[in-house]
Amino acid sequence: MKFASLIFFSLMASTVSAEFLPQSFSAKFEQEYVSILKGNTKKGEGSVDYKYPGNIRFETTTPSQVVFVSNGVKAWYYRAPFIEGEEGEVTETSAKEGNSVYIKFFDSLKNGLSSNALYDVKNAGDGMHVMTFKPKVAKDFGIKEAILTFNSAKDKDFSELKKIDLLFPDGKKSTLRFVNLKVNPGLDASRFNFVAPPHTKKTN
Repeated sequence: MKFASLIFFSLMASTVSAEFLPQSFSAKFEQEYVSILKGNTKKGEGSVDYKYPGNIRFETTTPSQVVFVSNGVKAWYYRAPFIEGEEGEVTETSAKEGNSVYIKFFDSLKNGLSSNALYDVKNAGDGMHVMTFKPKVAKDFGIKEAILTFNSAKDKDFSELKKIDLLFPDGKKSTLRFVNLKVNPGLDASRFNFVAPPHTKKTN
């Protein structure tokens, strides 16, 4: 009986862990990108829409308008013109070729907020959980470590996620501070399709 109970609770823990990532989410964000070697910090704002697996729309509005969209089949990278009247640029690739750091990272969170085959998780206190990626995964993802910070030390629910710090193998760091995070919003498939505006040049 004890053995059966252990199996039951083990399966329940696995299910809870796997449900950490919602099927979809949307948020506004404030971003900081830091170069450790040069000490430069770039700041910006934007929004992200994500749907598991592999669907993302990641837009920055400042300091410049850049849009990255992927729907699991195709991916687009669009850079708006700096001056009104000039041409913008868009690059279209297969989703595999355009698979970004953020797609790989968000998809990996389906494994939950506990150690698994992709990463080890440590509770650092004050609502922070440190994810250290396995060497082969870090090389493939281009991410060495991620720090998820929640609104309070007791929170472990995705809806209470305050910010994500991504540390890259070259020493650079990206911080996303979420504003108005919405879990499981209704995201139409068209949200993950990109139609280039007029006067947009296609590049390879």
